[in-house]
Formats: sequence, structure tokens, C-alpha cells
Amino acid sequence: MSDFLSSLNAPLREAMQQIAVSLEFKAGQAIFSRGELGDALYIIETGTVRVHDGDLVLNHLEKGDVFGEIAGLGEMERTASVTAEQDISVLRIDREALYKAVLGQPEALKGLVRMLCARESGIANRMTDRSLKLRAAEQELNIGRKIQAGFLPDTLPDIAGYEIAGHFQAAREVAGDFYDTFYIPSIDRLALVIGDVCDKGVGAALFMTLFRSLIRATAQSRTFMSWAVDKDPGQSDLPDESDRQALARETLANTVALTNNYVATTHGKTSMFASVFIGLLETKTGSLDYINAGHEDSYIVGPKGIGQVLTATGPVVGLFAGAKYGIATAHLAPGEMLFLYSDGVPEAKNEAGEQYSDQRLTALLDSWQGNPQGLLDTLVESVNEFIAGARQHDDITLLVSGRKSV
Repeated sequence: MSDFLSSLNAPLREAMQQIAVSLEFKAGQAIFSRGELGDALYIIETGTVRVHDGDLVLNHLEKGDVFGEIAGLGEMERTASVTAEQDISVLRIDREALYKAVLGQPEALKGLVRMLCARESGIANRMTDRSLKLRAAEQELNIGRKIQAGFLPDTLPDIAGYEIAGHFQAAREVAGDFYDTFYIPSIDRLALVIGDVCDKGVGAALFMTLFRSLIRATAQSRTFMSWAVDKDPGQSDLPDESDRQALARETLANTVALTNNYVATTHGKTSMFASVFIGLLETKTGSLDYINAGHEDSYIVGPKGIGQVLTATGPVVGLFAGAKYGIATAHLAPGEMLFLYSDGVPEAKNEAGEQYSDQRLTALLDSWQGNPQGLLDTLVESVNEFIAGARQHDDITLLVSGRKSV
């Protein structure tokens, strides 16, 4: 006798046993689907089933469990699908047959009412429990969001002759995009970084913190070394001018190689990776050494629109240990700005499923006549107006470094 049947009073149990029909289902076979009108309840004799809504599994049930009773007895639509996980045997109890069986049997009818009340009470308790768990999960996500926000720069560097602006707009509570900018005293360079970790959600957010921390720590390794050693009085923080260019390129190469090899070697099984742009800007001359590791094209924008396109110089970071990355050089003249962005901008979708597109983005850049912060404000407004009421598809991240006109 099933656990469910044994829990009923004797008159109701006997009524159900008299009308129950034994059915068998093969593994993978649907017993009923979400949206169907219920006309029976089911009791598992052998095997297991999964209760699900599409690919989302809500529960697993086994021998002795009952399912479909609320919709089955209430003549309502099924709120979930039930599929056999292995070859199973079930007892099917038809609603109309059950009503006829308990008609004129007060004790059986009382047992049916008690059974339905108990099931409703159990559902309410489970919903309360799930709501509490969901609230706890939301609180944890909020904590995670606040911690992750700490990995983005609180303030942007104040560099004479430059204006720097950034924007970050997450699609979910936590995100996989990041940007960073920091001055590296040991080589007299301003680092400009933007990255986009594959996937979304918590997993991408965890790897975002890893990528960002590895990049920042490695890029500043020479500066960090000075923290541990007392310098002689009068010792210079900077190498000779002739060495700085070589050290900047070496810093770029080491930063990307170490980050790539560490993630690929230590976390290779996760297949997580990031597209990254890292530029080291010599602010006095506007010379920019950079690596574009599988990231979106970056642009140098001037009074006449897009002047240079900084394309990829190597693959994404974190997939293949030992991957090679080229270092390229560009120049930021007075009145020009370096524009970095993530793919959440051109791939932003409206309710019709249309994308904002690279064409809209480059058209705005080509016509821009203003400062970096104004560019970001205008672009964000343009993207949000395009999205309108649609759900944000991906993180939107922007970083602009503008060299002021002389």
C-alpha cells in the first residue's frame, strides 16, 4: 500500500482502491503537461518522476507520493508538467469516478475534504519556505552586488590634461563586465582596462573579480614590490625615460600572459574566459600601447569622428595557456578620446528583438562634438530609449579617456 493511501481514513482509502487504474510509463514519457485540464490524480507505485516547467525542475517524487491532485480534483489547468524519470507504475484515480464512489459515504467524503485541506496546507508551507529561501538568496545577491561594486573604481584618476568617464549598468544583480583605470607610478603610465566575462550571473561575477584582480595586481607588480622594501633617501620612483617604453610593453605582455595562463591552467575545466582591452597611456605624449584580447573594437574619436579603430591583437583571455598576444600602439592627440565599451551596447535589444547595432554606435561616435562625460550620457540615453520597455539583455559598460585640447 502506498504511503499516500495509508494516510487516508479507511472509507476513502477503500473507495480509491476500488476505482484506481494501474498504468505504466516508459522513462522520458510525459504523464501530463503544463496547461492541460486536470481530470485525475496519480499515486506512484514504483519508480520516480520529475515535476518541471520546461527545463526548470521543480521537484522529484518517488514511490508512495501523490501528484496532480489539486488540478485533478478541482478541474483546473495543470500548473507543471510531470515526466517519468525511469520506467514507472502509477495508480490513476479519475475525478468523476472518485466523486461517485464517495457519494453517499459521509466518512469517505470527510476523508476527501481532509485530504485536500492537508495538501493545500502542505503547499502553503512549502511556498512559505521557498519564499524565505528566495528572500535569503536575494539578500545574499545584494551583498554580492555590493562587494562586486567595490571592484569597480570608486573614483577615476585625476590626470592633468585629461577627462576620464566610466559607466556601468548591470543586467542582473551581479555582473560579468568590469572596467578599471589606475596610474602605475613605476612606469609612469595610466592603465585603461575593460573586460567582459563570458556568460552571466553569479559564475561570471566570481570570475570577473578574479580577472580584474589578476590584471590590476600584475600590472602594478613593480609598484607593489616597493611597498615591501625601504628605499634609500632620494631614490627615484621612475626608471630612466629610455626604459619606460620597454617596461610598459613588458608590463602589458606579462599582465595578459599571467592572467591568461593562470585562469586557463587553474580553472580550465570551467571553460570561463574574458574578452579584455588593456591600454597603457603615456599621458604627456598621448602614446598608447595596448592589447585587445578578443574584445570589441575600440575607437579613438576626434572632432571629425572616428579616427582610429583598435582591433583585436590576440584571442580571449583564460581559454588557452600559452596563447600569444600582439602589442599595438596608437596615439591620442589633443581633442581626441579613447572610447571603450562592452558588447552589451550594440547587442542591446528592444521589444521587437532588434539590436541597437554597431552601426548606430559608430554613427553616434562619428557625429559627436563634446566631452567624454557628455558622450557617455548621450549614448546611455540613446541605448535606454532604444530598449524602451524590454528587459536589459546584457551588461552595459563604457570607459572614455579624453585628452583635452591645448
